[in-house]
Amino acid sequence: ICRVCRSEGTPEKPLYHPCVCTGSIKFIHQECLVQWLKHSRKEYCELCKHRFAFTP
Repeated sequence: ICRVCRSEGTPEKPLYHPCVCTGSIKFIHQECLVQWLKHSRKEYCELCKHRFAFTP
């Protein structure tokens, strides 16, 4: 489940794990992360401090 929109991943909108967070906050849709990055203007996760990288 995406940590931003709380929706499941689909073949069209897969879930990624762009940082080193684990558990229920591990996954996010690419477009949800892009929107969050535009809003926050940060290139790293505020929780684990890891720089975001897209890994399906």
